Amino acid sequence: MHSIAVAMTWLVPLAAILSPAVASPFATTWWSYEPAPGQFVNNAAFNDPSTALGAPDGAGAEYGNVSSVLSLGGFGGSVILGFDHLVEDDPRNPAGLDAIVFGNATWVDDPELHWAECAVIEIALDANGDRLPNDPWYLIPGSHITDLDEQFVTQAWDDDPLTETPPANLSWVPAGVSGEWETSGYQLDAAIFGSRVIENPSSIAGQEGIYGYGDFTPTLLLGDLDADDTIDDEGISAEAFYTVPDDPLLVGITEGSGGGDAFDIAWAIDPATGAPADLPGFHFIRLTSGVDAIVVFLGEKSPEIDAVADVAPDPFGDADQDGDIDLADFAYFHLCVGADVSQSDSCTLLDWDEDMAVALSDFRVWAPLMSGPEVSR
Repeated sequence: MHSIAVAMTWLVPLAAILSPAVASPFATTWWSYEPAPGQFVNNAAFNDPSTALGAPDGAGAEYGNVSSVLSLGGFGGSVILGFDHLVEDDPRNPAGLDAIVFGNATWVDDPELHWAECAVIEIALDANGDRLPNDPWYLIPGSHITDLDEQFVTQAWDDDPLTETPPANLSWVPAGVSGEWETSGYQLDAAIFGSRVIENPSSIAGQEGIYGYGDFTPTLLLGDLDADDTIDDEGISAEAFYTVPDDPLLVGITEGSGGGDAFDIAWAIDPATGAPADLPGFHFIRLTSGVDAIVVFLGEKSPEIDAVADVAPDPFGDADQDGDIDLADFAYFHLCVGADVSQSDSCTLLDWDEDMAVALSDFRVWAPLMSGPEVSR
């Protein structure tokens, strides 16, 4: 019997202890990296967790990024990333989507067909305030985790070539691990997710049947506004482009979005009960390889993680552009009704239907968004 070795690396940088003056829209810290066996987990080009921090390096819908991504290896391999602020469940966000996971998935000539290796998403709120990822984890079940007990799986591994326990290829064993060990997580159906090309299972035209998992949707080239692998806006920043979510329920990529896989914090559930988590937001995200499959000639299904972003809220309603929607913005309604909207940036931000007039129809949309000044956390 071999001894059990645990492959876990912890990093507690100064950025995780001190609150920065300006929050980054992208994950800033990695807390643990525990890859499962895989063909790239010992390759220095694919096993540096810092490559999953900051903005993604989008390579387009046809060619995925292979220069700065993190491989999770086979089933159960994982990484925990952290933000320098609370990623909020913000009703101002487009379609209510709050965060985006970027990988290196591609389309196979058609947005209905994906070369993708999906990661299961879990999030945690720093409820105890110690700024460490030691609070309960909540699951984003997505489209295909429907039986929590049945789909939570533990995978045994060992590096003894005389046993039938995987991996068969011992060069795939992560550095620092020996003997017998286990990984676990929520397993996605290999019949759908384990094939070389994942086909949209929805029978409804234009509706995406898979959503809620990382590394399923391509990450576009910076400035490619219409997913044709051509840069349309050479001056746009990564912060502006990669914080616009794609609608995960529709086939293709929403115009103006940088792609990736967006999710709503409101989708999170308590994995013990299946009940809604009702989280105000999260500070930490765990991404876990969700597929137990090896594809002939290509190796294991292993998610590659490029980045995670906090979605930028829609500026509608914030007339004074101070980051909240409150009575100060309400005052602008009185000023903007009947005014020439084209002559005022503030009035433009109150014109929901873009008919160049601020009216009651705009107010009906604005009123539910009023929350008062942002509270420091």
